Amino acid sequence: MPTYPALICAATLLEDNQSLRFQYQQQTGILVRHQGQLRAYINRCPHRHKTLGDGPDFFDDQSLYLRCEHHQALFSIDTGVCIAGPCKQQRLTSIAIAEREGNIWLLDWPCQSDRQSPA
Repeated sequence: MPTYPALICAATLLEDNQSLRFQYQQQTGILVRHQGQLRAYINRCPHRHKTLGDGPDFFDDQSLYLRCEHHQALFSIDTGVCIAGPCKQQRLTSIAIAEREGNIWLLDWPCQSDRQSPA
């Protein structure tokens, strides 16, 4: 049974406009700090449910979107919504996190039933 909050990493490991992959139990997530805002998503593209990639960099070339390395779908960093690619208008699954006391904490991991079905 998961126990929350769970430590992901020290906040200093993720500077502005950086992303990194993290492991929680048997799943992987993506942490993103962009324009001062911290976000986290399950590392799974809604198109065929493959990972977005192995990281550590999940940004597109201009660091404006998250990009799936398999088919180049682009996702809004703020919302996780796909704006270009075969899964357009579907979204990444967000993860509840918090930054406190110099660390980034996992507050909850979404249930498998929260996963969107493929288009």
